[in-house]
Amino acid sequence: MEKTRVFVCFHTNDLGSMKTLLDWDKDAELEFVFEEALPRVAFHSDAGKEVKAALKDKIISATHFLCLIGKEGGNNDWINWQVQTASVTGRKVIAARLSSNAKSPAALLNFGSTLAQSFTFDAIKRAIDGAEATSAVMPPRPEGEAKFENL
Repeated sequence: MEKTRVFVCFHTNDLGSMKTLLDWDKDAELEFVFEEALPRVAFHSDAGKEVKAALKDKIISATHFLCLIGKEGGNNDWINWQVQTASVTGRKVIAARLSSNAKSPAALLNFGSTLAQSFTFDAIKRAIDGAEATSAVMPPRPEGEAKFENL
């Protein structure tokens, strides 16, 4: 059986929580893919388009998408874009709140997700195991349309 591959999205300030998640997975039950830092280029820029293409490839290579919700990720364009991209490409989207007062990224609310009951490995694993795809795969971009420019 193929190992579950999970792309993890989080704010740079929550890298410690990502490392904790990796430490909890001592038996390597899951394969985690992640970037250690959010992109440091402007979201709406030519360089941003290149970063989006690379991130999209990594997201699509995973079966699941996990968003760690920390105190500073709620209004981040990059995090919202990653959640949206995961959802519209048919990834199973899971969220885990790192603190009770952390604001959820809008894309988690708008596109749907499975929320882990707590930030523990067992709760996250249960959420991953029970997650359903959050949206249908987005159709290809229509010819001559810029409607899906952000993806």
